[in-house]
Amino acid sequence: MVQESLKLTKTEEYLRQLIGKWSAGVTMRTSAGKVVAGWGEMCAKETEWGINCGIDGSIEGYEDFYQNDHWTFDPVDDTVHLVRLSSEGQLHDHAGRYRGNSTLELYWRGAFEDQEQEEYIIVKWRNRDQFDIKEKSYSMDKLLLTTDYAFKRRIS
Repeated sequence: MVQESLKLTKTEEYLRQLIGKWSAGVTMRTSAGKVVAGWGEMCAKETEWGINCGIDGSIEGYEDFYQNDHWTFDPVDDTVHLVRLSSEGQLHDHAGRYRGNSTLELYWRGAFEDQEQEEYIIVKWRNRDQFDIKEKSYSMDKLLLTTDYAFKRRIS
């Protein structure tokens, strides 16, 4: 019991580190090898049900984007959920667990535009004020897009 309690506390501690204002560098790589860069800003607040994050961003050659991410922890099955609503109206529930002390691995599988898709997300904390996210999107086992975010806490 004590060990389960510590695990819950550690997971919630990592999720609570998201609270605050963040700036992010963004790099996207398409399956055709095109690389584009951009930026983003995130504001994360604790809610009764978890951590809610609004992300505004811009990537060269693409329309500006907004997404809403809601992070929760299910202690029954020791799973973190990232429920994401994108600018395109896509809703995905990525689920996963912490691997080691500072790396979270999440996965989603579903359909978009009548095609099966999968997304893998790895969140890696560098320290309390910096973390990276790597997202990989696949369709029919083919890599479509890799997006790297480097978040840094904004000190106000």
